[in-house]
Amino acid sequence: MEVEASGVKAGHCQWTPTQSQYILTFLANIVANGTRTSTGFKRVHLNACAKALNEHFKLSRTADHITNHLKTWRSKYTKINQLRNVSAALWDEDNFIISLDHEHYTEYVADHKADDEYLNKPLTYYGDLATIFGNSVATGPYARGSNEPLGTAGDDIEEIHGKDTSAAVTTDDGAAASSATKPNKRTKIVQGSGAIKEAATADKDMPEGLFDTVNTLPSFEHEHKSFYFEYLVNNPHIARAFNRLPFDHKLTWVAKFVNDNFH
Repeated sequence: MEVEASGVKAGHCQWTPTQSQYILTFLANIVANGTRTSTGFKRVHLNACAKALNEHFKLSRTADHITNHLKTWRSKYTKINQLRNVSAALWDEDNFIISLDHEHYTEYVADHKADDEYLNKPLTYYGDLATIFGNSVATGPYARGSNEPLGTAGDDIEEIHGKDTSAAVTTDDGAAASSATKPNKRTKIVQGSGAIKEAATADKDMPEGLFDTVNTLPSFEHEHKSFYFEYLVNNPHIARAFNRLPFDHKLTWVAKFVNDNFH
């Protein structure tokens, strides 16, 4: 049954890839910042996402449109993880590619034509999906069971629709889901103009390409990645351990750092 919000039916909408990626990145940042609950996105988060989306693309979408769209992406995330376990499939965790050789690909697609969109091509959106729906970045109060997706749209129905959905989005609502600087949030982070230089001098054994590794992580803000890189440079032994981690564990470490130091 369609849900009405602010006089607009929240049925199925046509979304462009750019609009979808905008939504995923916006919500992934909320999860990474730790400003959502373990049961999913609060109404304020979805309102803020809809408001930002509408302003950027000149649309008139609602929080309920966002919720419905998340259900589609949750299904995609589930499908991708199922396909990662297909016999003979290889998973490239750096480029998010499920690879099948020509013989296995041909045989599989012949029986599963709908799955072709996920095979032998980069799934560039997977990093955001893992952040939103997976439990790999869940720490502390955000942790859930290993078989329970984090941030599934269905978990939020009571929380989302149990409140008045006709209220206008305020500036404060948007700020709750944004990366606005909070008072004294940097006091927990070691600072100093000479810190990076001194640490690098004290221990030369830093992983090659460490900055690029941190800087290309999806869904984290520039400020967070910058301070995490400073933290690694000041702790070379942690930097080396971090550099050897699989991709999803790297996301976990950075998300925990953001949650511990920016809230």
